[in-house]
Amino acid sequence: MMYTTGKKNPKQDWLAPVYWWNMKKSLKAALISGFVFPGLGQIYLKRYLRGLSIILVSVSALSVIIGMVTMSALKNIAELQKQGPVDMAAASDLLASSSANHAAYYYICLLLIVCCWLFSAIDAYRIGKKIEPAA
Repeated sequence: MMYTTGKKNPKQDWLAPVYWWNMKKSLKAALISGFVFPGLGQIYLKRYLRGLSIILVSVSALSVIIGMVTMSALKNIAELQKQGPVDMAAASDLLASSSANHAAYYYICLLLIVCCWLFSAIDAYRIGKKIEPAA
């Protein structure tokens, strides 16, 4: 399939394959879900419930990670302030021990986000292929 810009000068046609509007819907949706945010490709394909559910799961897992990191940082700051002058070795030991306490939750949430991202990109491509007219 030859893409053309419609311009008379063939030297300007070398950009034609990368134009956004020449892409198939399946590829656009997969790229949106893969590079922008999981679930947006489904919304682009007008599968609103599926897209919003993927977005909800991803945002929930991300907010759990952010909440855990914030609470851990605030707790560490409070403990360091109780000790008086900050000793860098003590601060390093405290940070290392506190990050190991919730490591399983971090990894589970991170794995959930990665799985949502992969599922979203593959699913958007698959749905887009079903929608596209047979050529």
